[in-house]
Amino acid sequence: MEERARQLLLLAAVAGAGAAFGALSATAVFNFISRSKRREGYVRNLLESNGGTGGSVGSGARMVDRSNLLSDEVVAEQLTRNIQFFGVESQKKVTESFVVVIGLGGVGSHAASMLLRSGVGRLLLVDFDQVSLSSLNRHAVATRDDVGTPKASCLKKHFSLIYPECQIEARVQLYDPSAEDEILSGQPDFVLDCIDNIDTKVSLLAACVRRGLRVLSAMGAGARADPTRIRVADLSESINDPLSRSVRHRLKKDHGIEGGIPVVFSLEKPKAKLLPFQGTKEEETPSDYQIVPGFRVRIIPVLGTIPAIFGQVMASYVVTQLAKFDFQTEPIVNLDVDHYRVLHHRLLEHEELIYGSAEQVLVVLLPF
Repeated sequence: MEERARQLLLLAAVAGAGAAFGALSATAVFNFISRSKRREGYVRNLLESNGGTGGSVGSGARMVDRSNLLSDEVVAEQLTRNIQFFGVESQKKVTESFVVVIGLGGVGSHAASMLLRSGVGRLLLVDFDQVSLSSLNRHAVATRDDVGTPKASCLKKHFSLIYPECQIEARVQLYDPSAEDEILSGQPDFVLDCIDNIDTKVSLLAACVRRGLRVLSAMGAGARADPTRIRVADLSESINDPLSRSVRHRLKKDHGIEGGIPVVFSLEKPKAKLLPFQGTKEEETPSDYQIVPGFRVRIIPVLGTIPAIFGQVMASYVVTQLAKFDFQTEPIVNLDVDHYRVLHHRLLEHEELIYGSAEQVLVVLLPF
């Protein structure tokens, strides 16, 4: 009987503790929701008292002190997570920076978008091309309503609604040597090369090296599928990428440049080739479809996620460089065939020493 009474008392105590814990949990959740609602109300009031919830395209939005954007309440609140990550002084370096993005397709649009969202204070966006329906699988902000409009203008329109305090200049223009002074003047803190044409790419990279400008270049993002193989390294270390190989050759041959340019590239070999040219008439040639002489007409298949990740990687690299936030990139292991033969031989010796036989070492050295 006494044992039964003790069990009932224990059950009552447990039930009481559970009820108390439940009450405390409910109170905590209620307090969290209340704080969130108060915070939401504060932010809403802050936006409304400072000229609305977003920018107005072409209106210049609110008047702010561009020499110290973080002193503005709205800007500081919008960038609060970056400030918490970098610290005020480092984030200030980002908001005071000027970045040029050339090429605003799948890679460039995502890079520019995250530079904007990270608080870069001034952006120059350059591209001669227009938004196409088929580019919506990889573009950062374009919608169907933007099809047929210049990519540079499209980005400026959308960016003005996200971070209207940023100074954005959009140029519907092809970069070539004649445009160098116009586009690269003003001492930009960084230049992003997101061009997929070799001639233009080489010309831009050589100009940046000659001018002493920091530049980050995107290599081939088309026909890839594996996001874990994307790397940042010096151009001289990039492998398995036909575009990197061509750019290296041209820079060395035409400009005597053998390295010193950071690039974003994939270690993955392309999974598809350029699609064959198909004209609407039998007598047509690829040159009949070129918007600009020398630009590729044949299409390379693109999984939209990969150029988006390339752009995100570029933005992350540039923002951390601007903020002087150091981190170590993963080294590129690029062994020649002799190194692989040595490693293979050591593996065989190890297996024989431990197991008495190396027969089950299934390694095949393929010709390079």
